[in-house]
Amino acid sequence: MQRRAVFGLFLLPLARGQGTCAPTPALTQGPYYLRDVPQREDLREGLPGVPLRLLLRVRDRACRPLQGARVDLWHTDALGRYSGVNAPGTFCRGWQATDERGEVAFLTLFPGWYPSRTPHLHLRVEAGGRVFATQLFFPEEVQRQVYALPPYRERGMPRVNNRQDGLFRADLLLRLEREGEAYRGAFVLTLPG
Repeated sequence: MQRRAVFGLFLLPLARGQGTCAPTPALTQGPYYLRDVPQREDLREGLPGVPLRLLLRVRDRACRPLQGARVDLWHTDALGRYSGVNAPGTFCRGWQATDERGEVAFLTLFPGWYPSRTPHLHLRVEAGGRVFATQLFFPEEVQRQVYALPPYRERGMPRVNNRQDGLFRADLLLRLEREGEAYRGAFVLTLPG
């Protein structure tokens, strides 16, 4: 079985039409989605923080890749601010269309935290007239490593850990690997219906 490398991440090819795949749990989109953001891979806009390389694969319930789906990613900057809400601009926001493998790749920053939530990423997928939203979470061991570094360390660890967050789900935990000073992760999103 051949594997494909994106950002140094290896994912096995998707099975085509072999049974069904369990859908990814949907979570609230949250109040901070903005539609008018740039189509781009790099969301950092020169901001300080630990780089995060993210590969997302979108597929349907029959495990087939979805080409041409719009995938939006947004999150806070290292200081816990959302662009367009707590600060001007579109930093840490962007979208891409999935390729023939159903994949998109983003280069962004490890998000900061704000008082009521554990650190997380927001995802929204539009495909075939349907909209799907969810969130991804981070292992607390990685949070401890990242929040000991500048510019995160001035704020310290989040006030809410994963288990205290009312939306946290272990099956939405993003597995991360260290890549020099950066982290990289991959996640497969299976759309319901």
